[in-house]
Order: sequence, then C-alpha cells, then structure tokens
Amino acid sequence: MDFVSQRISDGWVLEALRSWLSAGVMTEDGWEPTEKGTPQGGVISPLLANIYLHHFDTKMTGRGYRLVRYADDFVVFARSKRKAERALEVIREIIEDDLNLTLHPEKTEITNFGRGFTFLGYEFIAWRYKRPRKKALR
Repeated sequence: MDFVSQRISDGWVLEALRSWLSAGVMTEDGWEPTEKGTPQGGVISPLLANIYLHHFDTKMTGRGYRLVRYADDFVVFARSKRKAERALEVIREIIEDDLNLTLHPEKTEITNFGRGFTFLGYEFIAWRYKRPRKKALR
C-alpha cells in the first residue's frame, strides 16, 4: 500500500485495494483471513506484485545490473562469476531487507549459458539457443 499510495492519492481507489488485500482466501477448510501479501489467484494480485517489485527493478538497474523480470520470476545477467556473486548479495539485500520477501532456495542459483537455466518454461542453453522445457511441452 505504501508503494501504491506514492502514485495514487484517490482515497476510494486506495480503500478498494485495501479491501482486496484484506478480503481473505477460501481454502479447503473454509475462509481464512489475509494477514500479508496478495491472495494467490486474485484479480488484482499481478498488478500489485508488479507495483511492489518495481522497487527491485529500479534498485537493480540503478546499480547497473541488467535483468529480465516477469511477475516474481527474474534473471539477472553478469559478465563474470564474481560479479554474479555480488549481484546475488545485492538481490538479497533488496528482496529480503527492503521488500521483506524470501528468495526460493531451490530456484536461486548462479549459472551460465553453458550450463543453462530455466526461465518461464524455457531452457536457455548457450547464448542464442532456447527450447521449451519437457514439462511445458507435456
């Protein structure tokens, strides 16, 4: 809400967003209150996630890093392993300290195009080669 209110001053819009965020979620056990974050699958969740993570984009690009982000998935590019390790430190600072989020331990890694990586359902191998993951094809 803090990031939204930096750009939006209309009280009605802010209250509508606050209502969506505090509406709770339906689970197999019934309704549960929402204490933090955006409800997964909520109509406004992708927009709010992008507003929230814009801080990450701005901080990273402001420090000279090149990145690609789609929703909460991102890849940061570096020219050497040492620079990639430093980028990961900066990412942790921003994600964990500034935004109070957690990096997924199994999805967070330093790799290179030779070893390849997966992003948004594609396997990237070498600089110009990509293919859909087998799971995505199924």
